[in-house]
Amino acid sequence: MQNNSQFSAQQLKELITSPEGQRLLALLQQGGGENARRAAEEYQKGNVAEAQALLQNVMQSQEASDLLHKFGGK
Repeated sequence: MQNNSQFSAQQLKELITSPEGQRLLALLQQGGGENARRAAEEYQKGNVAEAQALLQNVMQSQEASDLLHKFGGK
């Protein structure tokens, strides 16, 4: 896994289909998933910083950090 926030298409596919990725998706969908939906829209528009800001609270949680670390160690 790359050591920055950029994922290749293959890495993203592996993450999304992994148990860790499924749990991350569930975390992102909490509260109706509004921030996840808005982040996806912003990312598609090229507003990467805004997309990251929308996901920041979830992705900085201890659980998300642990899941990403566990996935990165595979």
